[in-house]
Amino acid sequence: MEFIGKCLLVETLEKKILTVGDLHFGFEEALNRGGVFVSRKMYQETIEYLERVFEKCGKVDEVVLLGDVKHVFGEVIRQEWDEVLGILNYLKEKVGKVVIVKGNHDKIVEPIARRAGVETKDYYVAGELCFLHGDRDFIENYDKKMKCWILGHGHPAVKISSGVKVEKFKCFLVGEFKKKKIVVVPSFFDYSIGSDPRESDLGFAWPFNFKNFEVLVVQDESLKVLNFGKLKKIR
Repeated sequence: MEFIGKCLLVETLEKKILTVGDLHFGFEEALNRGGVFVSRKMYQETIEYLERVFEKCGKVDEVVLLGDVKHVFGEVIRQEWDEVLGILNYLKEKVGKVVIVKGNHDKIVEPIARRAGVETKDYYVAGELCFLHGDRDFIENYDKKMKCWILGHGHPAVKISSGVKVEKFKCFLVGEFKKKKIVVVPSFFDYSIGSDPRESDLGFAWPFNFKNFEVLVVQDESLKVLNFGKLKKIR
């Protein structure tokens, strides 16, 4: 595994898979509808960030989107149609295969995915890896051949004190659960940094003990990821 900014690159014997966490396209229009004015820049910033990621990781065979590709629950709004379709077509130009693992915000993402010719799944298996959103459990995930679960959904972030001020950073969480390696990928979505698991329930379908998970902090500008050790030791 290679941590590249907010993305995770996994190389199996057969292929290289780039994993991208929660995107939440449509959030800006949802805010506008609620009377909050924000400029719509998420899409262009996403493309620019992914260009840097692809430049660093080279050829990739597949991209797995870990759910919550869209934001609004009960309908498909215009920004979601335009930007989800746009990102899927962009990714298809880069790689041979794109898969959407459905999140709790993706109840009606299929019409957009079909138009782009992209698969949607409740979970996606590649060898010993299982890609899940994280809000739902599936009996198939406990198959002995599954060695690692890769999850989105939780929007993990960690607060770190320098002694003068406290800052919050997006992070990966890496640990174990029921003899499986667990990797929680940070959200790609930038309007919210995320939630610190010491303060908030991240909403997973499993009772993870995050205190014993390793924290890998994302540095967006450099695409570097720094290991800060176990969560329980961070102050």
